Amino acid sequence: MSVDQAEFARAARMVSGWKRPLLVTHTRADGDAVGCVAAMRSVLRGRGVAPLSLLFEPPSQKYAWVFGDDPPGIWDLSVRSPDLARVDGVLVLDTCTYSQLLPLADWLRAARVPKVVVDHHLTRDLPADELLIDEFASAACRLLYDWCRAASWTIDPQTALALFVGIATDTGWFRFSNTDPHTFEAAAELLPSGLAIDEIYRRIYECETAARVRLFGAALSTLELYYGERLAVLTVTNEMLARCGAQRADTENLINEPLKIASVEGSVLLAEDEAGVTRVSFRSKGAVDVASLAVTFGGGGHSRAAGARIAQPLAVVKAEVVKRFGQHAGW
Repeated sequence: MSVDQAEFARAARMVSGWKRPLLVTHTRADGDAVGCVAAMRSVLRGRGVAPLSLLFEPPSQKYAWVFGDDPPGIWDLSVRSPDLARVDGVLVLDTCTYSQLLPLADWLRAARVPKVVVDHHLTRDLPADELLIDEFASAACRLLYDWCRAASWTIDPQTALALFVGIATDTGWFRFSNTDPHTFEAAAELLPSGLAIDEIYRRIYECETAARVRLFGAALSTLELYYGERLAVLTVTNEMLARCGAQRADTENLINEPLKIASVEGSVLLAEDEAGVTRVSFRSKGAVDVASLAVTFGGGGHSRAAGARIAQPLAVVKAEVVKRFGQHAGW
């Protein structure tokens, strides 16, 4: 359901009283997550607030530039537990689940400070004082755009850039089914801020590292098809990452490649994490609700894009995921 003006107003009043809020998003931040953190940092700084912006890993080079010359805090590198002592509010962006905030999950549960969530995913288990959630919004950054407009907050060029990056990347550069008229309206209203969309596109989609391209090649060589070529499965091991000189963040969007196959209705990417843990990403062309499938593995997401983190080795997870995907899809 959509967020109404009264909800935006209540959340704005709460945030306006903060002096040192924490801005945090999910692990392995994508373009929408990075855009959310960068945009709200810019908005709050413009209002005389000193937010603590936090990512759990350094952003990939395709998104790091969105922060300009002032990178965000990185957990266990430039930000540690003692730094949270002065936080007087928490703004959780582009997620509403503890499983995507594991490094801070215990702290969030115990923290006695007000919390506001801005998210557009179906899965949620994180309580907050204000929930600005619309599962039909094309991007969390599109919700932030609406919030800025409702609260009459200034959208300066830096904020506009961050919001546009989030909206553009979470809609696949405006080609995914979540791209509705309001999405185009928001993007169009951000453009007069001086955005050079050709340069934005180049920096996101045409500045890949050689390591990432090598990783895509290695991962695509693992392609397996099941259920009459309706399900595609890719795997990425830690050995592959090391061999290609790649990082885990380099797997972003890899899962979408098998969807180019005409017969494929769903795609799965299995990636090794730390020892004995496997990250699973699910994608669907629309016929299969992968969010409800991901929930059965302790994850969640959107009906067409979801994921889970499973504490089992890749080989074990793969067999179970393939089986359950087929059962879930009725194949």
